[in-house]
Amino acid sequence: MDGTCVGGVRVRVAEPAADTVVLAVAGEIDVAHAEAVRRAAEPRLGRGVRLVLDLSDLTYLGSHGIAVLADLDDAARARSATLVVVTGAANAAVLRPVTLTAMDQVLRLAPTLAAALDDRAAGEGPACPA
Repeated sequence: MDGTCVGGVRVRVAEPAADTVVLAVAGEIDVAHAEAVRRAAEPRLGRGVRLVLDLSDLTYLGSHGIAVLADLDDAARARSATLVVVTGAANAAVLRPVTLTAMDQVLRLAPTLAAALDDRAAGEGPACPA
């Protein structure tokens, strides 16, 4: 994955398999960067695509970032796509806001990129982080 700076956050994109796109985001998703993440992710949500949003290198996930995750999940469902969010196995910067907002009950979560790429992470409904 090659890293590029998009609106103040570092974004890397890879396509490890047919119909699977990994978008790895590092840094902070706050009010200043949330729209850049949305613009990087939303066009990749094609019909039947599994978009893996790897947030394991995030240092901050604010309310605007949570809103982007909710919007991307809605967009994925509307397009018959799948969104899987990688939280990082022990990344409190992601796990805490996702849990506090009950988004862990809505989103398909995976603790690691390997788990997200596993077919079990692409199933219906939210997955529990390890």
